[in-house]
Amino acid sequence: MLSTLYQWIKQNRSKRLNILMPKLKRKLVGIQNYFGLPDNSKSISRIYNFVLHSLYKWLKRRSQRDSFNWRGFKDMLGYFQIKPLRVSKRLIAVDWY
Repeated sequence: MLSTLYQWIKQNRSKRLNILMPKLKRKLVGIQNYFGLPDNSKSISRIYNFVLHSLYKWLKRRSQRDSFNWRGFKDMLGYFQIKPLRVSKRLIAVDWY
């Protein structure tokens, strides 16, 4: 899954940010909904950090100018409302054992 996200970011890095970022946000929300179970917060945060670092790497390579620094990148994430992934609470009691 991480390699497919990495390849998707790599292939779509040349698109305009107002097209790329909503699609990425949708992908991250889907990951959060699927994997965001209790006791899985460490894996969710690893996925989020991997996506951020991959996106930062490939967006910086779009031109020969240094287009982003980390602070500007974080501001851009705030503008597009991409927030860290959270683990949701269980709405129903489940007896797994």
